[in-house]
Amino acid sequence: MDRNNDVYEFVQLLLTLDDFDDEEEVRGRGQGRSYPNCDMQWWRTLEDPYFKQHFRMDRRCFEILTVTVGRHMHETGKIIRKGLPIGDALQYTLWSLANPDTFRSTGVTYGKARGSIHNQYRTIIEVLRELRGHYIKWPSDREMASIARINEERYGYPQVVGCIDGCHIPIQKPLEQEQQYVNRHHQYSLLVQGVCDDRLLFRDVFIGQPGAVGDARMFRRSPLSQIMLRQQNFMDGFHLLGDGAYPLTDKLLIPYKDYGNMTLRQRTHNRILSRCRSSIERAFALLKGKWRRLKYLPSYSLDYQLDHIMACLVLHNFIILEGEDCDGGEFDDHDGERDNGDYVDLMNAAKARGIDKRQYISAMLMLNEE
Repeated sequence: MDRNNDVYEFVQLLLTLDDFDDEEEVRGRGQGRSYPNCDMQWWRTLEDPYFKQHFRMDRRCFEILTVTVGRHMHETGKIIRKGLPIGDALQYTLWSLANPDTFRSTGVTYGKARGSIHNQYRTIIEVLRELRGHYIKWPSDREMASIARINEERYGYPQVVGCIDGCHIPIQKPLEQEQQYVNRHHQYSLLVQGVCDDRLLFRDVFIGQPGAVGDARMFRRSPLSQIMLRQQNFMDGFHLLGDGAYPLTDKLLIPYKDYGNMTLRQRTHNRILSRCRSSIERAFALLKGKWRRLKYLPSYSLDYQLDHIMACLVLHNFIILEGEDCDGGEFDDHDGERDNGDYVDLMNAAKARGIDKRQYISAMLMLNEE
């Protein structure tokens, strides 16, 4: 397996970088490619509207992110090219994530060799992935109460602390088991499961499932599913909203199925639920709209693809939080399918509670509409 991984990495480097050039070697020889001089400080002195267009955040947020990334690199012993400011490497990375250019094109833009750009890029997205725990957190009890209050005031649906959905990230055709990655749109993709709050902040993510896996199976495999079933005090009194692909439980409510004979109460419930649940669709649209690299990941390495996705999710939350950390509860990740012996019994019990809960809420919503 290690040999296969080495082959994947080698093929990926060949296809991504072609002739891998070292910047110092090219410049030192006085022959080969030449790169135009580019004053990096010029980019930083752009006015905020223009800076934000290129790097998806204003200068204040960028400086905060530079300090955060630099501190993490110092603590973990990661290094980039000696003498290169971390801010420069971060700018290369943000540019490449926001504009799906080739490393050759980015190198021309910044007057750097594509090999140098690629090395710094890989280091920064690894750092961003490692910062996941700082920016993607499950809300605390106090935060859940606040989120539920805002959602009810805004949409009318009670006790909602988040909305859940899946999103496809297009990828290069895998070298092995490619059929597992073909989604219903006949494209190769990886799946992302996300839960967002009222601010479109991702509170939980689960990434890496092949595109052929549906939302229901991805949810079952996720750590969040196991926690919701096995920890009775988790989200006590609150719930998530999902679409019809998800299982109905007391902690995950979905619309009534339309068989052509829905009552007015059921239609009212579905309409209000759908309006509230649209926040997760907007969150994914914002994520892929800002970080356009997610519209196609040209890499054969699964780990490299996952680093891209997680880095973009971290940046999404960082921008919303404006670089400020927030308090939130945490739970331990574990393999969602390691112990499913009692999964069916737990799911059936949760579904029964979910049916009763949805009936109660739909009746209450109908009274509010009158």
